[in-house]
Formats: sequence, C-alpha cells, structure tokens
Amino acid sequence: MKRIAILGRGAHTLPTYRVLLNSLAAHYSITLYSEVAMTPDWLLLEHNYTIKSVPSGKYPRRIRDLLLLFLVLRDHLKNPFALLHAHSTYPTGLVAILLKTVFKIPVVVALDAAEGSAFPEIDFGDLLSKRRARLNQWVINRASFVTALTDFHRDQVYTNLKISNKINVIPRGVDPNKFAIENSQKENDSITMLSVSYLSPVKDPETLIKAFFLVQQSINCKLIHIGRDYMNNAIHQMVRELGIEDRVFFKGHLAYEEIPEYYKTADLFLLTSVYESQALVVAEALAAGIPVLGTHVGLMADLSGQCCITVAPGDYKALAENVLALLTDNERMDALRENGYTWSRQNSLATCVVALRNIYDQLIVSKQ
Repeated sequence: MKRIAILGRGAHTLPTYRVLLNSLAAHYSITLYSEVAMTPDWLLLEHNYTIKSVPSGKYPRRIRDLLLLFLVLRDHLKNPFALLHAHSTYPTGLVAILLKTVFKIPVVVALDAAEGSAFPEIDFGDLLSKRRARLNQWVINRASFVTALTDFHRDQVYTNLKISNKINVIPRGVDPNKFAIENSQKENDSITMLSVSYLSPVKDPETLIKAFFLVQQSINCKLIHIGRDYMNNAIHQMVRELGIEDRVFFKGHLAYEEIPEYYKTADLFLLTSVYESQALVVAEALAAGIPVLGTHVGLMADLSGQCCITVAPGDYKALAENVLALLTDNERMDALRENGYTWSRQNSLATCVVALRNIYDQLIVSKQ
C-alpha cells in the first residue's frame, strides 16, 4: 500500500476525524505524526494506523516545530511517503510545505478551524495574529490540494486572506448507521432539546441558555447538554440564577460511543456557536433525523432553510421564537427532518472517504 503521512494530533484526538483515518487506513499505510507528545490515554484510543509524536518535554513551540519536521523527514528518507496530509496550516501545514518544496511530495492541506477568521472579543481565530495570517496564506497557496469543511468555512478564508489556490469543500461525514432514527414512545408531552459542544466562549452557551429560558416559559421542555466545561462552572451558575436547574441537565464529557443514544431521544438540536468551520455534531443530528436550530455559522449556514433554521450569532430572542414556531409547524418539522436525513446520507463518512481516496490517488499518480 502507498505510504501517507498525516500531520497533526487533532486528526487522532478528534473522534470523527479518527473514524475517518481508520477508514482510510484500510487502503493506505498511514502514519500519523503529532506535534506534541501523545499521552497514554490518547494512544489507547482505537486506531488502525501508526502513531509517532515529538518527544515529551517542555520545548518551546519553535523547537517542537523543528522536532516534528525532523521526525517526518527522517522517516521519509528511510521509506518515502507518497503524499503528506496536513491537519490545518500550523505547524503541520508549514512542515508539509517545506518538505514538498525539497522533495516534491504532493501535499493536501485540510483547513479545519478558524484559519480565515478573528474574534478579538473572545480571543479566538488565526487572524488575530498578522504573522499567523501571512503564514496561513503562504501555506494554502502552496499546497497541492486544499480542502475546507463547508462553503461558510471556505468563504471566510477567501474573504479574509489573499488566496489564489482553489479551496475544495468536502464535509466530514458521519456513519449514518450509528445515528439511526428511533421513534420511541414518549412518556409525556415534554420536549427534549439537545446540545453537544464543549462549554467555551466560542460555543456561546450563554445564548443557548438564554434562548432555552424563554422557550421553557411557554412549553414543557428540558435541555440536555453534553460536553466538557472550560468556563469554570459559569454556565452552571447561570442556570441556577435563572432558576431552571430542574430543566437543564449537564452530562459533561461522554465517550463518543455513548452520544448516539442521546440523539435518538431528542426532539430538537440546538447549537449557538459564534463560529464553526463545520460542526460535526450538526451532521450527527441530521443523520438522526433531528431538526436543527442554531446560529448562522459552519454547516448550519450552508444548510439554512433547507435542513436547519438559523439566526445571527448571539440573537437568543430570535432563536427562541423560531423554536416555538417550529414546534407548532408539523409540516416544516417533517421537511427539515427529511432534508437533513437525505443530506447526511449523501455526505456520509463513506462519501468523504471516497472523495479523499480520489484526491490521494490523483495526486500520487500525477507525481509519478
């Protein structure tokens, strides 16, 4: 099998990316390189590919970058790679382009986050740094092939960076069989709303809670939130101050394998992020046949009106109004379910694997 190097820890530690790599590993000999030392719990995550990481130790960032470069370079000189696939632009994309320049190896740069955005109010986004903006532009323009996760993601990069290279949109799909629709018998008329995201400013959980607070004043409902807390219990305190702790249930971090069961029992899915490049949780909700409402970012922006309902980031009043309106419109509810379900199967994990395999094979052949 052709040897491919995947550069970037995130490609292993993100559950949906790991599933994708495991599928690709059936067709290629894959080695994943991490820019930081892999901890034992990360190494125990199921994977069908080789993992190598820089040595453990408190190295400055630039030293870690050099260590990553030397690690990949050493292995390439021993047994050449047919292709390099970098998870985002820095440091992985930088290392990949440097190796491409010397060895003429084709490089795929997969944009995965806020490479073309900046939100100074929450200290988020690559473009907060002018140096990082220039580096992102340099890497993207020199890649053999560039992917973005959504039209929204791609357009942010095109708009805010001087990009001459083509950026191709390939959503990262999910396995729809893991999120099969179940019409479970409800014990009462309570509406269950689900939100899956870590608690942090970029996910804007304040807007989520404010919207739910308005909704629960009009209907019998509950909100289940799944995800780690990076805000030191601030959102839990907000819920207590609003007096809705008996209606909001924080499940914290759950194993990826546990989460589908929550989708199967939810009536609506809510996500209120300030920014998303895609939001795989939205693809999961669509695969489970759950109507999605949220902010106009990432996949929700791409599919707004067709598969989901969106409002401007931070507009909790509009979100609450749309939730209440949707719950009284069965025809629209059914249309969102059907359209989302169809999209999830047309853009599944298997579809994503085929798309990447075609890209890999074309680039490898063109090099020969």
